[in-house]
Amino acid sequence: MSRSTPAEVVKATSVFSSLQFVKLDDQAGKQLDEQIQATQLHQQQQPNQDWPPIQALEGMIRECSIRYGRQLTKSDVNRGPGRLALKNEYVDASLRPMLREGEILEGRHGIQVLVYDGEGEEYQMTFKEWGKMVVLTFGWNQFVKRRQLREDEDFVTVWMFRRSVDDRLCFGITTRRVHGCHYNMKTRRAPKRQCTIEA
Repeated sequence: MSRSTPAEVVKATSVFSSLQFVKLDDQAGKQLDEQIQATQLHQQQQPNQDWPPIQALEGMIRECSIRYGRQLTKSDVNRGPGRLALKNEYVDASLRPMLREGEILEGRHGIQVLVYDGEGEEYQMTFKEWGKMVVLTFGWNQFVKRRQLREDEDFVTVWMFRRSVDDRLCFGITTRRVHGCHYNMKTRRAPKRQCTIEA
């Protein structure tokens, strides 16, 4: 049986509702089951509008959290701490429910994850609790260096997702720069000069 095109799948879906009370022979029933399965697969493969807009991840995402955005601070880009802190409320509401049995944030080791930047480059990092914070660390400095991230001027958007091929826990992180913006939303420091947003 040849694979249905998206247009054929949509057309078949529109017919299903009219067949609820129709008695089918075995062959027709088998064909209908195959069309239903094709429709479900087609729907699963459609990209979620809130998934990371990273071209390299197309078709790779099975399950995805909602996005989380924040402005980078001095402690985020300094090599000393070497971590990206995630808001606890976001972690508790959106990330912890996606964890599987045996994936533990507490303790020394945390969870080994793959992180993808906006260009699809991979980074090995650790997702773990750090004191009262939950962070991405051990690899974050490499991300900062490669992306040349700056305090106040750079904003990140973060998603956590399951990779469809192996169910591995991953993150997607995109960045956006506001040139010359030294206004920190948390400390409410005033900008030193005019800001220019980089697309």
